Order: sequence, then structure tokens, then C-alpha cells
Amino acid sequence: MTRITINGKEVEADPKKPLITACHEHAAQVPMYCYHPGLTPVGSCRICQVELQQGEIPPRIVVACRTPVAEGMVVNTETPQAHDARRQCLEFLLKNHPLDCPICDKAGECDLQDYSFSEGQAEGRSVEPRRKLEKRKNLGDVIVLDQERCILCSRCVRFFEDVTKKPQLTVSGLGSRSVISTFMDRPLTGNYQGNVADICPVGALTLSGFRFQARVWNLDKHLSTCGECSRGCSITVEVLRRKEVKRLRPHFNEEVNKWWMCDHGRFSYARLNAEDRLQGATLHQDGVPHPVDRETGIAAVVDMLRVHSGAYILISPWMTVEEGEQALAFCHALASPPRLLAPPTNDLKDDLLHTGEAAPNRRGLEGQGFQTQSRDDALSALAAAECAVLIGERITEILGVEALAELSNSIRLIIFDTHALQVSATNVCIGIPNAAERTGTWINVDGHAGRIAAAKPAPPGVASLTRSLEEIRAALAPVAGEVGS
Repeated sequence: MTRITINGKEVEADPKKPLITACHEHAAQVPMYCYHPGLTPVGSCRICQVELQQGEIPPRIVVACRTPVAEGMVVNTETPQAHDARRQCLEFLLKNHPLDCPICDKAGECDLQDYSFSEGQAEGRSVEPRRKLEKRKNLGDVIVLDQERCILCSRCVRFFEDVTKKPQLTVSGLGSRSVISTFMDRPLTGNYQGNVADICPVGALTLSGFRFQARVWNLDKHLSTCGECSRGCSITVEVLRRKEVKRLRPHFNEEVNKWWMCDHGRFSYARLNAEDRLQGATLHQDGVPHPVDRETGIAAVVDMLRVHSGAYILISPWMTVEEGEQALAFCHALASPPRLLAPPTNDLKDDLLHTGEAAPNRRGLEGQGFQTQSRDDALSALAAAECAVLIGERITEILGVEALAELSNSIRLIIFDTHALQVSATNVCIGIPNAAERTGTWINVDGHAGRIAAAKPAPPGVASLTRSLEEIRAALAPVAGEVGS
């Protein structure tokens, strides 16, 4: 570590990181546009200027993102000269930036708004007309570009160069004609396009699916974990007025996903907002579901399991560690081996984040003692079972509704899932919360624990899975004792 002085305080700084990182790590507020800690620094926007003195050299203004840390540096981020330099950069950037704040999706989380306010840059001196550039230019199915808002920080260009290693964007044109564009106007491709909307410091790059959907100050943000693969990326779940999930965005986690997430996980919020949720429970008679309250459904499950104490039990890899503990006790009470369903791998696996395994807590549940079964083995076991209990979010989806519809009507089938299973073999369905409606822990493929958060309430009549399993186990306890004797 290297000793330097920042705003009169001597600190230790990592010489392998630029000066701006040392400032941020020691509570010195230095604005930035082109700099991003996950990308190669270029020093093009010049907004991160600070005053620096080294040895006998007089103090001078430098850009902090391109200045390496050296022993004995004296840095001041709050001198009038530093603020004047930043205001000059802001005046230049605002020269052509439109007053789109009332309609811009970035309003409320825009760096240009924040820095203009904090630096006091409210007026411009130029009288030349603004550049007229293209608005609402689709760069594919994910990203929309407003060229006139762009400040040419080149973060998006460097993301594809540095992170995905597949360059797709460039700064084309010269001087005042410079714009961000794709090569030969080809649409963007890949599973990581949405990240450029996250790192764009202004509203130039926006998500086509989020445009005009909500104001960011109306979104409740909850730290959680993505469940679309076993990587378990750290994310924020953003909910509009406690009702609908509007955005999923990456949250920095050095050990798992850093600043990024894939588009498959980013746009999975539609699943969290799915309609036709199972509220309470359903009892099926002659293949016809009849809605009942949860207590009635639980009582029917208890009656059924009194007769079939050795039922075939299969759980979903979307269950949390906490739910797994209760499910394991449930299996032991019924003298049934604990089994975990493993989804088939998909073709989304890549070298960056996605594992191709849609099982966010497989490792955690296997560590608790659950034995993994493939989908084919599970369907074969179901076909031979007299009674089966399928537990957990998406379990019927993994097994396949068509495959479950082929089961004999002689089986007693009990389901704990977010949606009712409309097949003739079903006897009882109990509604459970989805991943945005409950709390718990998932263990990812590398052994890192990720918390999921209840970002919105579950539908009426839906209780936690742990509560339902505990109630059933308690009701079966005398019978379980007799079986054990």
C-alpha cells in the first residue's frame, strides 16, 4: 500500500488502482462519467479533475481516473480550481444535452442531474444551436438509443470490449458529428446487452421494456438474488407501489457477478408478476379443481398422508435453505427419502456468468442431504408411486405439465407451487410465495450464500411454505411416532 494525503487526511491507497478509486474509498466525492471501476479508464470526459501536488511541483489539476497513485501525493478534491474545472466540463456537456428530464427514464438517478446540482452549474454561455441527432433509435430488441442525450463517455463501447470480449459498439464520426453506433448498423446481440443501460450515466441508453413504465422514485428497491441459474447474481428487485416488479438490476458483488447480470435474469421479472396465481388451495374431484381456503387444503393433505406415510417426495431447487430444513424434517416424518429435482441444462451457458443450470440452490439443498434426481428418473418414479408430494416453486414447470398429465389417475398427487396444476392426477394444490415474495438463502454453484428478499406481498390466502410443511408435520406427529415404533 502507498501513503498519500486526501483532503488533509493521510490514507493508504492501492498503487494498482487509479487515484479516483483511492478518493472514493476514503469518502472524497469525485464525480465521474467515463470512468467505471469495471472498465478500462480512458479519461475522456474530464469531470473527475482534482488538485494534485507532488514534491516541489506546484499544485496542478489532473484527471483522477488516469492518474496512478504515488507515494507522498497530496490530493485535494474541494479546491476552487478543481470545482471550476468540473463546472467547465459540465458546461460543455450541457451545451448539447436536451432538457428531456421530464420524460427521461433516467430522471431521478441521472449523474448529469446530480453533478450539475452539486457543482452549481446552472447556466451556459454559448448561443449556438444544439446538435440535432436521432432519437429513439432501436439498437436491437433490448436497447433504445437517444443520440442527442449521449455525452460520448464510451462506457458502452468499452463494456463490449472489456467484459463480453465481443465489440459491437463504436464512436463513429469526427468532432461534433461523433455518435455512438453499432458496426454497420447491425442490431446488438448477446445475453448481456442490458448492462449498457445500467452503466450509461445519462439517459442515452435505455431498456426498451422499461421505457415510460415507472418513475424511479416510485420504485421500492430490495437487495436480493437472481434465481435464473446457479450463479446466483446479486440483484435489486424494484417494485412499483408494492404490487408489480418493474426492474431487476445487478448489485455489485465482488465474489459472484461484480457489476453485471445476464439479460435472461434481468427480464425474468415477468414470471414474478404472473397472473392466475394460486390463492389458498384447490381440491380436485374428477379432474375438476375447486378453490378452497389454505386450511381446508392442509387438512386434506394431512388426511391423505395419514394413509400414505411413505409417499414419494420431490422438492424444487428453488427452495431456500430455510425451506429445505423444514422439507427435510417433513421427509423424515413420513419415512421418505429426501429427493431433489435437477432441471435439464440449457443452452445459455457462457464464460461470463450464466451456468446453464436453472437451479439456484442445488448446492445448498444437496449439502442438507437431499439426493438429486434427473427429470426422467423423477417422472419414472412418479409413474410407479401411489402417492407423491411435489414441493416448491416451478417444480411442475420443470417436470412438464404434459408429462404430468400422462400420470395415472390412481396416484394421489399433492402439489405445493405458485400455480395450480390442471391435470387429472392432481388431488390437492397449495399456493406458495414466489422468489419475490419470501425471504431466505440460496447457495450458489461456488458455495456463496445469497439472500432473497420479500419485495412484495404474496397473494391473499398464501402462507409461507415452511409454515405449511410445519403444520402438516405437526398434525402427522402421532402417526409418525406410531410408524417409527
